[in-house]
Amino acid sequence: MLKIFPVLVTPFMQNCRILSCGSDPRAVVVDPGGDVAEIEAVLKRNGLECREIWLTHSHLDHCGGVHVLKERTGARLFAHPLESEMRQRVKDLCLLYGLPHGSMEDCPEPEEYISGGETLLLGDLSFQVLFTPGHSPGHVCFYNQPSRTLLAGDTLFAGSIGRTDLPGGDHQTLLRSIRESILGLPSDTVVMPGHGPDTTIGIEKHKNPFLNPG
Repeated sequence: MLKIFPVLVTPFMQNCRILSCGSDPRAVVVDPGGDVAEIEAVLKRNGLECREIWLTHSHLDHCGGVHVLKERTGARLFAHPLESEMRQRVKDLCLLYGLPHGSMEDCPEPEEYISGGETLLLGDLSFQVLFTPGHSPGHVCFYNQPSRTLLAGDTLFAGSIGRTDLPGGDHQTLLRSIRESILGLPSDTVVMPGHGPDTTIGIEKHKNPFLNPG
């Protein structure tokens, strides 16, 4: 059974999530943007060990805690190859945004590159990697079919979609990714976005103003 433990991290209020399978202590941390001590506290409180880190994308608020978390746990990192430059510029962008020195670190390169079409395993659970560019060039989502759960990163939000005014963003590409890779999932699929509350495919398909203009 899939268990998900949310951890709100960074001044950007990013939804990091810890995934586990039943009573297995091995866990995956998705998008550890920062505040690693808080992530570690949730892991410890639930008797979990971070074995892998999966990134939906490599904007600083999603990957700024990877370096420290990897150092402390030895976890393997999975991320898209197109976003190497983003991972190398986390500290520079922290300065640009006026964030405290040391709050985030440059993100190391993955042990495993993922670009869409792969299946990632957590215990006896499997997650499909969906390539969903638009918010960023190498954005991916993680979908677990039995539980109808989509870890959507910054593609689709409750009542909104990801911003596309950052370098590498493209509005039409994002809309195409959502329509071709996400909206075809079952309507009761729970969408867990990188910011804000959870929603469902059915709700967004019918009520999201960005997907239903006019």
